[in-house]
Amino acid sequence: MGFPTVQITMITRDELLREFGEVGEAHGCYVGKYVVATYTLYCCLRNADGHDLAITSKDIHDPQFACSVGLSAPSHLSRDRPTIFAIPPNIYGFTHAIAVPSTYHGLLNRSANRTDLFLCLPIFQCEFSGNESEEDFKWSTHHIVDVNNWRRIRQPKISLYFDNPRTGGGADKNGAIVSLETLMAEIENLNGVSDGFIEITNYRDEVIEVLSPEEGRYVLIQNRQHEELMERAGVVAAVETFTTG
Repeated sequence: MGFPTVQITMITRDELLREFGEVGEAHGCYVGKYVVATYTLYCCLRNADGHDLAITSKDIHDPQFACSVGLSAPSHLSRDRPTIFAIPPNIYGFTHAIAVPSTYHGLLNRSANRTDLFLCLPIFQCEFSGNESEEDFKWSTHHIVDVNNWRRIRQPKISLYFDNPRTGGGADKNGAIVSLETLMAEIENLNGVSDGFIEITNYRDEVIEVLSPEEGRYVLIQNRQHEELMERAGVVAAVETFTTG
């Protein structure tokens, strides 16, 4: 008995013409753009073996780099979760790319052939873990990481579990996805709150804890056991390294 044949239907140039009105070709990719009120979104689409890859950028037209990202993608991409892979050195400083299946994004949502369309985005490695659910990915890309902005400052993936009786702020053990700026603000708010705490999980699923037993003094706890007393500048530097390194 043979295995059932899986029908793969690729997005065609004609479909892209209906979507964009005008389509060019560069470096083995189709190139189109959406022009909206405040920016232009460029889209490079590559027909790969068994799937399509779309690489998008806001106000930057660099099809050579976009197509190089698509060419770096592995031949097998997960249809259930993100796939993260390394990309060559580039002028934007990105180290990796993340490819997500069609259920994670709304690109070309009028196309009947988008089932095997992966959105492929250059990223800094610390921005995503690869374990994001559809909901987590959409939240992060709408509120934390401006993924189409290739000139952005890296925004590490941070899950924050904390309690601050002084401010009344807090998040439960499931953690809240926050920006580095928000995390730093909570570290400042914790200053001198002896009965408060902050627990930080980074993109590698590693955990550190921060306490502040007295004004101007912090305790950094690594691996649930190694404690180090330091001033605010030291804990800020350690947290930045932990979340972005």
